[in-house]
Amino acid sequence: MKFGIFLVAAGLMMATPAVALTTVEAEAVVGIVEQLAAETGEGMVADAADIFFDYDALGANLIPAAGFDRASWVVAYDAVASGYMATIPLDDFNAVFEEPLALLEGSALPDDQKTMMREHMEGLIAEAQAVREQGVVHVEAVRPLESRLHALFFGEFGE
Repeated sequence: MKFGIFLVAAGLMMATPAVALTTVEAEAVVGIVEQLAAETGEGMVADAADIFFDYDALGANLIPAAGFDRASWVVAYDAVASGYMATIPLDDFNAVFEEPLALLEGSALPDDQKTMMREHMEGLIAEAQAVREQGVVHVEAVRPLESRLHALFFGEFGE
């Protein structure tokens, strides 16, 4: 579900410092994630830096070979993810949330539950928007990788 792409603990990324990401670092992150995604069948989501690090540590060790320790990997991964989110045109970004909100409104849930879920979703959407805004500083570093990142975020890798 596209909604989860942006919202899976997006709040964790909000604490990431806005350190300038280089295109070389972004390329390294994307290349590593592409390799690990091909192995795991799992694409890139906003908060999965630690998951990829742990999986990589089970054998491939691509991340340390590229010069990252856990902390620097998390910062670079989060910068790439937020930078990619910032490259998405605002209308397209907002459209990601339309389907889950429409499904909620059309559900048979009682109104009080819909209200509670809508408020929760609106909070998650606000967090995703904040992450997107934070990623603006990384746009130029990730722009050359935009099509590869699209494939990783939207599950079109390995096809």
